Amino acid sequence: MRIEPKKILCAVDFSDYSGMVISYGSALAKQFDAKLTLCHVVSTGYLVSSHMTPYIDYVGLEAERIEDSQDRLEKMAEDLDMECDVIVLTGNPAEVISQVADDRRMDMVVAATHGGSGIKRFLIGSVTDRLLKILSCPFLVLHASENEKMSLPMDPDKMKFKRILVGCDFSPDSKRAFDYALSLAQEYQAELNLAHVIRPLEKEPFWDLEETSPAQGGLTAWNTDGYLNPQIMLAGKSPVEKSKLIKEIEKKLIGQVPEDSQIWCVPKTVILEGQPYRELIHFSEENQMDLIVLGVHGHSFFERFVIGPTTDRVIARAGRPVLVIRTQMAETDQKSPPAKKEAKSGAVLCAADIMEQDVISVTPETDITIAAKILLDNHINGVPVLDEDEKLLGILCQSDLIFQQKEIPVPPIFSMLDSVIPLSLSSHIEEELEKMSAVSVAQAMVKDPVTVNLDTPVSKIADLMVKKHFHTIPVTEGGRLMGIIGKEDVLRVLVS
Repeated sequence: MRIEPKKILCAVDFSDYSGMVISYGSALAKQFDAKLTLCHVVSTGYLVSSHMTPYIDYVGLEAERIEDSQDRLEKMAEDLDMECDVIVLTGNPAEVISQVADDRRMDMVVAATHGGSGIKRFLIGSVTDRLLKILSCPFLVLHASENEKMSLPMDPDKMKFKRILVGCDFSPDSKRAFDYALSLAQEYQAELNLAHVIRPLEKEPFWDLEETSPAQGGLTAWNTDGYLNPQIMLAGKSPVEKSKLIKEIEKKLIGQVPEDSQIWCVPKTVILEGQPYRELIHFSEENQMDLIVLGVHGHSFFERFVIGPTTDRVIARAGRPVLVIRTQMAETDQKSPPAKKEAKSGAVLCAADIMEQDVISVTPETDITIAAKILLDNHINGVPVLDEDEKLLGILCQSDLIFQQKEIPVPPIFSMLDSVIPLSLSSHIEEELEKMSAVSVAQAMVKDPVTVNLDTPVSKIADLMVKKHFHTIPVTEGGRLMGIIGKEDVLRVLVS
């Protein structure tokens, strides 16, 4: 059965890219005979200076901004040759948009991100990042660079998805992303590229893995709990054996497309090897894909196909529309806390049971004010700092930012004759000064932070938090971030 969006919400921020958002939203609404809604959120948060000093929130300014936003949005709606609803609300943009999408049962949200700079890039990027984490419906993220500012309306032919790329890893979570991509491919009679990425083999435990030999009837189906893990199955194989297995993967990929659906689209199999985000971006650029469809969750508990950092990088670097399907939230109550893995009766709870898997992260190059706003907007104490390969480099906490407000340390000195001798180590003072004057995350973060692994008992984690005064502890495996644990996660254990 085809999936057809019947209610589409365009998140309009009045940036230079709002025309692109509305154009795509209206084109999709026409294609699927859907109801279109334009929504703008007047942010009520404080802007802060580089030294975290809040600007004044003038009384009465909010009402003026709401009225102005209403007029501008209604003018945009009038320029369309179709009926649409207009909504102007106040609050945190991401939270409000998510609430509207839930309350009105939207089938898709459309927004834009771009490669700008400074506070403009930060505001748009942080809203998009937060929406990726909390939206329960499909999220279409449009990308435009500074030299691609587009006004309303756009050429309708530019908004037809003729070449679609979808990530398939044979996990239950990727099934919905595949179904959505297949529906779009049929609607637009498009080329559907079914991409499976084989990641480099790494030494990590996979005790939930169910491997199915091709000789025993093919690969594991989507409707089972286990699925193919090719980087293990390919290890140590001869070229002939690898070729045979890859052909089985291709057969499995194409077998997911029903015969009657192949009348309306052109399915193609794509087997890639390497880091998922790099391979998907490279393939999409080389083959001029019109749309990339990704499931937020995928692969196993340890090897997820695309999660926060990977999805963010595809969106930021692919330079083309990305449709994100948050499959886990589509099946559960969005406002409920994330389900934690239950321990077996009598078993000791460990980090894997309570950690938060949807992790908001930053890079070493992230501007310090952007990082501060991310902490405030998401009500979190700390964020992990990751490199391009998703390896943990450090952690940035609120205390590291508050450190910038300290007085400049003046070392005690001892004067003897004409000499002045400092009584404290100059290297320590230099480190403090560098941290106080930090403009990027790399300069302020705690390097090589204390971490725990997946099977660390909760009792030991609690002991670390109490004795070391930690509020946030990363969970790693082989140097890669698997999740994050805050004090709230430990408290939930006590409550339950």
